[in-house]
Amino acid sequence: MIKKLAILLLAFLFIVPAFFYIITTSYSQSITLSEKKVIYDLPYAGILPDNPFYILKQMRDIVIELSTRDQMKKAEILLLSSDKKIHMALLLAKKGKSKLMIDTLTQAEEQSLRIPGLITSSKKQGVGPKEGFVYRLKLSNVKHREVIEELIKNLPQGKEKEMGIIFDLNNKIRKQLDTL
Repeated sequence: MIKKLAILLLAFLFIVPAFFYIITTSYSQSITLSEKKVIYDLPYAGILPDNPFYILKQMRDIVIELSTRDQMKKAEILLLSSDKKIHMALLLAKKGKSKLMIDTLTQAEEQSLRIPGLITSSKKQGVGPKEGFVYRLKLSNVKHREVIEELIKNLPQGKEKEMGIIFDLNNKIRKQLDTL
């Protein structure tokens, strides 16, 4: 009796998964996109905008930005801040907070838009960017674009116009970075 039960159990463990494997592979319609993912890690986001203590983080960031006099250092701070905000937008999208996500994306792209101007003014003063900084900026911009495209796919209806504006900001930044 135990032998029969063991054989039945083993047959069940092998046949049922094989059956489902055959069904899913033969009848599923899969779309394979040959997207090239950018290898650029976004920094840890920290406190999200839906947290009541987020205002303290914003004040800290403003104080750091205003107290930084070196244009290149300020550009690095803005890059870090914009990357953090892009990561925040991803996390907010996972939480289903599309309004906050769009606001955070807009802030991130507006901060990124200020960076090429800082680099240009720094070059006029005789101080160029550190080695690899412009490359990092371009990688960051491509990663931002990748995240924006990913978020557009899962966007609630009626928010396409705001995302179009953000997408245009990203294109504007890319064009400015190409001139550096």
